[in-house]
Amino acid sequence: MRILILSTIFILLTSYTFAQSLIVGIPSADVAEKHHLEITHETQWNFWGQTSKWNSFNFACFGLGNGLEITSTLNNLDNKGSQNLAFGLGAKKVINLFETSDPYEHKLVIGGNALYSTTKKNIGVWTYALYSFRIPKLKTRFTSGFSYGNSQTFGFTTFYENDKLITTPNNKTVLLIGLEQPLAKNISFICDWYSGTHDLASFIPAMQFDFNHSVFIVGYKFPNNADVSDRAMIVEYMFSIPTRK
Repeated sequence: MRILILSTIFILLTSYTFAQSLIVGIPSADVAEKHHLEITHETQWNFWGQTSKWNSFNFACFGLGNGLEITSTLNNLDNKGSQNLAFGLGAKKVINLFETSDPYEHKLVIGGNALYSTTKKNIGVWTYALYSFRIPKLKTRFTSGFSYGNSQTFGFTTFYENDKLITTPNNKTVLLIGLEQPLAKNISFICDWYSGTHDLASFIPAMQFDFNHSVFIVGYKFPNNADVSDRAMIVEYMFSIPTRK
């Protein structure tokens, strides 16, 4: 039994590392491998407050090759009635800015989704443009850029005016920053950040564990504004399914 357990651990820790389409919450400089379907579930859970709050984001990406993937999303499925539930379809393109032998791996990442709110019955968008590079010896990857989105992505702002509750949709352009730092063959420290005050505005540090055809992430969400969003544990799981031999 001990030999079986040790062998299983060895296989997991020495398995091939697959790229994932997100760092934690922002787009990464990777795309799904050609003819591979990547399915990702992210849970955000605050279980220590007065009431337990759970929210989730769900993604599916299919690699078309040449740095292109098509994507679908289901955002804001939660335990509070899913008032901002949105379904999206889109694509992401990663462009190598220089030769493939470039040690800094300079990349341009562009993409977005058209989003339909199943509760509000309206359409919005989420778009982004990012620049990414890697420090060769440390293998540290930095990613930064801008994103524009509507309420289907960034939610709503609620405030009182003359004792009347006002709710306005968040149509915002925000800054995105991400970092990926390998620590061992299949273990990395990762983090990303959305600027501003909206549903996604937060800093999330996390640990990433790569297994055979899958990625497991566990982290913690620090919102930019505690009045807008709660702190939460982050658990994310991605697995890749080859559709052709």
